Amino acid sequence: NPLKFKITPLIISLFFSTAAAHAQTKLVGECALQFQITEQKANGGVLPIGTKEVWVKGYQCKTTLTTPQLVQTFLFNTQLDKATIIKDIGQSHFLQTIKYPPVSKISLLAQEAIPTDTATNILGYRCKALQLKWSDGSVYDILYTDELSLTVNQFELGFKNVPGLVLSYTITSAKGMRVKYQATKLDLSPLSLSLFTINNELYQAIDEE
Repeated sequence: NPLKFKITPLIISLFFSTAAAHAQTKLVGECALQFQITEQKANGGVLPIGTKEVWVKGYQCKTTLTTPQLVQTFLFNTQLDKATIIKDIGQSHFLQTIKYPPVSKISLLAQEAIPTDTATNILGYRCKALQLKWSDGSVYDILYTDELSLTVNQFELGFKNVPGLVLSYTITSAKGMRVKYQATKLDLSPLSLSLFTINNELYQAIDEE
């Protein structure tokens, strides 16, 4: 069948192109990542907020948000159904266990790839742009590299389906507030397991959610 003969090489070509694209993505099991957080003002000004650090080891993930007002750490394991939040506010230290991932009323409405300059890169990695729109009216503008992917990509719940490592994201709320997270450090060195342990005696427990 001549038609069949013409289609088959095309299918084979597409298969190998797809396989080559996937082969370029390196799965990383250990990673330390730091973001600078700023509020993007409507007049073009930038207001520093703090930092967010992310650590991934296997199926474990730890994030720490540091601002002048508080330090909040979130720990979870994708193989478990609970997570731990610890907060340090002045001399007060709190610990809470929550169900994770939560049964959220907020859902993803649209995911759209956005054309970018081919030279767009962060920390030496070429980046692609993606926009996520959510049912609560918020919008995530994401820059990610498909050269790397973490064993735990969802250090933000919304990143679960992003095909790579997010290195920059701007969250625009329904009211128009824009907060940008920009990666400033990336370290792929092995991490100590002790980084993911908590001394419960140092914290006041809050009832579980």
